[in-house]
Amino acid sequence: GINAEYGGPIEAPLEPDPTIVENLMNMGFGFESCRKAAYHTKNAGLEQAMEWILTHMDDPDLNSPLVIEQPKSSSGPAAADAEAIQMLCAMGFTEKQAEKALQKCDNNLERAADWIFSHADELNEEEEEVIPTLPDGPGRYRLRAFISHMGSSTACGHYVCHIKDSQGRWVLYNDEKVAVSVTPPKDRAYMYLYERY
Repeated sequence: GINAEYGGPIEAPLEPDPTIVENLMNMGFGFESCRKAAYHTKNAGLEQAMEWILTHMDDPDLNSPLVIEQPKSSSGPAAADAEAIQMLCAMGFTEKQAEKALQKCDNNLERAADWIFSHADELNEEEEEVIPTLPDGPGRYRLRAFISHMGSSTACGHYVCHIKDSQGRWVLYNDEKVAVSVTPPKDRAYMYLYERY
């Protein structure tokens, strides 16, 4: 609909994601605190919502009913959140790419990062590739190491690390066992570590 007072379209109010709420309740948190966590993190994800609850555990109104704010009409996309822009830029995206992704994804950082990856060709066409000039050299990176997990879930199993040595060989570190890895599983890593060159 159209808001007569402001002239722009009326946005639907943000509702807490029921999946996030249910997962938090399964961890033992109260229903209203779970709804508040999902709402105040804009349904960014389970981890963010749990962190919100833990940060607000001492709030006297944590378990009081959630009051959902009615959004005002908007005449365009919401301005991108400055902190979220910084986080995306720290991941290697340009400020322009970060702003566009955040506007497309209602300032949801996790969705914005996914959006950038799935629209990389479109974004690259819009921008000329500019390698920033840094005082200590070009901003180029190469894979130096990665950590992999072996097991059915992160709660059980074992972590190992592959590190590229000075001769360009991948070396597997598995507790006290160290060996050259002929075919390192780079596509199955849990965490990647890069070095600047």
